[in-house]
Amino acid sequence: MHGYSDAALVLVGDELLSGRTRDLNLRNAARILDRYGIAVTECRTVPDTAGAVASALVSLASPGRILITTGGLGPTDDDLTLRGVAAAASVRLERNPDAEWMIRGRYESGSLDMPQSALVQADIPEGAEPVDNPVGIAPGVILKSRGMLFVSLPGVPSEAEALLPACLERAGLAPGETGREFVLRTWGIPENRLYDMLTAEARGVSLAFLPSPGRVDVKIAGEGAAGFAARAEAVLGGAVYSVDRETGLEAAVGELLLRRGWRLSVAESCTGGMLGSAITSVPGSSDWFDGGVVSYSDRVKIRVLGVPEKVLEEHGAVSRETVTAMCRGVSALLGTEAAVAVSGIAGPGGGTEEKPAGTVWMAAKAGGEEDCRVQRFPGDRNGVREAAVAHSLGMLLGLLRGEPD
Repeated sequence: MHGYSDAALVLVGDELLSGRTRDLNLRNAARILDRYGIAVTECRTVPDTAGAVASALVSLASPGRILITTGGLGPTDDDLTLRGVAAAASVRLERNPDAEWMIRGRYESGSLDMPQSALVQADIPEGAEPVDNPVGIAPGVILKSRGMLFVSLPGVPSEAEALLPACLERAGLAPGETGREFVLRTWGIPENRLYDMLTAEARGVSLAFLPSPGRVDVKIAGEGAAGFAARAEAVLGGAVYSVDRETGLEAAVGELLLRRGWRLSVAESCTGGMLGSAITSVPGSSDWFDGGVVSYSDRVKIRVLGVPEKVLEEHGAVSRETVTAMCRGVSALLGTEAAVAVSGIAGPGGGTEEKPAGTVWMAAKAGGEEDCRVQRFPGDRNGVREAAVAHSLGMLLGLLRGEPD
């Protein structure tokens, strides 16, 4: 056992407090820490000052806790996080030769001239260890002090996400299942409906619902978790796309395409490339994904995807007829066995009484099987588009599994 009971995060950055930047680090950190059996129980957002960082860390300090900071590790005058960490741990900053070597190596590997100011990132709290950053320059930093583990990460989400597991493992932690917690990853069922479907029979277990647009992860813990998870999976059926924390919906689709030796193409209107982006976020997706067409205008739908002009005139771009033609068109254009198409009104404007904002038609094709559905998604423009990505991929997953409607 690693001896740490929980974790608290301090998100550092004036841009977070002003709303100019959307934080992704809390979500990513919580997901990663879950692999190690550690829950995030508190989170603070503070400005770019050493005093604010130190004050937050001191107030969150508790033996057995992991204290994680994100942001403020760069070379500029407002990158003062490590000063705050040092103050909270009652140590001084010192130039660390290993950290300096890591920074110099990053510049050399990229054939870049290193400004002297970059070496400020090698000044870390006394007794701390640097951890090499695989996707950036500033090293991560770990410090064990007073029964706590301080972990300092860059604020760029891709860097923080890559560094956190390395920092935890450098500190002696290892990922692994608790043996009493299970997860069901679902698509297409709203959180409140999932709650109603599952909680009535949830005796002897605790449930946590972790929603994102179009998807909900259900965490099941307790002595009876294994049996309840099996029963819940049977009840939810095709809405469960994975029971593995590491397998996303896009990857689940890819696995089934690979088994059949099929390839996928996409035709997007309101999602504007988000569907293709989600798919290509999966490592190795080039083995099963060919590409797509962002057909935002009717002209592209007609000229590139072959949607009949009469269909658009009679039914409109947001319709069963149009999205079905888009799906068949991109499949024929790129010669793929599987295809997905999306056309809708993401909002906030553009809706009508018949087709209000949030209305999205989606079509999926797998071999000779097709599915076409309409949904009215709640939320803002981005939420509607993310939900459409999840729902359309879920439809394709169902076809690949051979599931009935």
